[in-house]
Amino acid sequence: MNLGTNFKLLRMARLHIRNLRELSTLMRIPSARSVTGRQNFILEPLSGRELIRVHGSEVIPFLQGLVTNDVSRLESSSGPSSMYGLFLNKSGRVLYDTIIYRTNNPDTFLLECDREASAEFRRHLRTYRVRKSIDIDSVDDEYSTWVMFSPKSEPVPPSSNPDLFVSPDARLSSLGTRILAPADLNWSQLIKGYWCNNEFSASPASEDCNYQLLRYEQGVGEGSLELPPGKCFPLEANADYLHGVSFQKGCYVGQELTARIHHSGVIRKRYMPIRLTAPIGSNKDVTSVAGAKLGRVCGAAHNRGVALLRIEQVLNGRQELMVDGERCYADRPQWWPQDMPGKRRMAFAE
Repeated sequence: MNLGTNFKLLRMARLHIRNLRELSTLMRIPSARSVTGRQNFILEPLSGRELIRVHGSEVIPFLQGLVTNDVSRLESSSGPSSMYGLFLNKSGRVLYDTIIYRTNNPDTFLLECDREASAEFRRHLRTYRVRKSIDIDSVDDEYSTWVMFSPKSEPVPPSSNPDLFVSPDARLSSLGTRILAPADLNWSQLIKGYWCNNEFSASPASEDCNYQLLRYEQGVGEGSLELPPGKCFPLEANADYLHGVSFQKGCYVGQELTARIHHSGVIRKRYMPIRLTAPIGSNKDVTSVAGAKLGRVCGAAHNRGVALLRIEQVLNGRQELMVDGERCYADRPQWWPQDMPGKRRMAFAE
């Protein structure tokens, strides 16, 4: 074999080795660090929410007669640490939305409510107190409410600090975790002193990533501006799908009509998320292109909002929607049940 042939074979061998190296690089499995990355969460104070303390030896029967959910489930150590519930008027319409938290004292519960409606809510509770040994007062100077959530819907890491009450949102897991913290803690103190964890990071809320927009994306109304007192029924506010109503418990104010609507199986309107093409305000009518009223906007920010809409016309009829002369789009929430038995199909089928 001559020298030229040897050089040619050597060059081909080197090329083959280089190709193998490149192929092995492309097929190399990434390390766990590069796959998982660092989890990021948003930590935001809920300045529009206030905590009411309800205390007394008769607190369970007192609340049971007023709220849509079964508060007795909070008594059990194996039960939930919090629950969603609505307070209704005698006509069965929503007055106040709350998240009820159990405490270490079985005779004490904390009720989270809209700050703007706090005084009226306390008056409402005292009206039904009658002769029961119940104390009702605000703990706004003691505790504040925060929310921590992941833009990617990842679970929030736990905190073992005894000064914090940490509970997953009682309505939807995608709404993050509620945190009840001492009122004198600011953002930096809360995250640095109570979540010493190198596996995740936290950021403050921003204009385009905050709890309000998260709720709007899910189609969940909250507070007296989005759930105006006396304007909608609990099932229109999706209380049945948000784990906020019990159909097995005893009587409470507004129960009769709530049960009747549930058993009839027909709910013609529900809160839904909407996508906007232009900035608008709340309390705007949602109409078809022809001008027929299909509902109203209950809250809006940026290009998102939540609206109480007629289900059949909006989802079944595929109507083009207009708000204040601008196009908008309604979405069917992913957390709605896929199949509705009986008469409900008339109002829910897509």
